[in-house]
Amino acid sequence: MAKDLTCQGKIDMQALEDRHKELEKAWNDLLKERREFEARIHTLEQQEKQFELKWELLIQETQKLADDKLQFERKKKFFDQVQAHSVEPYVAEDNIVHGEMFFSGVTTPKALKKRYKDLIKIYHPDGESGDTATVAEINREYEDLKNQM
Repeated sequence: MAKDLTCQGKIDMQALEDRHKELEKAWNDLLKERREFEARIHTLEQQEKQFELKWELLIQETQKLADDKLQFERKKKFFDQVQAHSVEPYVAEDNIVHGEMFFSGVTTPKALKKRYKDLIKIYHPDGESGDTATVAEINREYEDLKNQM
């Protein structure tokens, strides 16, 4: 009978060890699943932060675009009114187009330089619309504005 108890004890001990291993494996599986879940949560949090930043940027750019559109519409309305009251663009009696009209609305040195280059391309004496006197006037006004900025 003692032998049966020893054998029964070994079986119970083996069953306990097997159960312990099963529980340990289940525990490790749960820990692994928890780490994966936490990693997914972290990834989603990062994506949400990126989305919020992109959304904020989109709102700012949309507002800037709306402001630019409004400013453009005001300038267009002004120039339409100027054209409605004059037959030709601002031209002096000597047929020179004065630079103030060409550089209106320019506020930065970079924009001034770009506008100057564009005007020279249009009014260069070698071109169709070219005129030496107008180019001289554009150069004079460009220098004045460049020194002011």
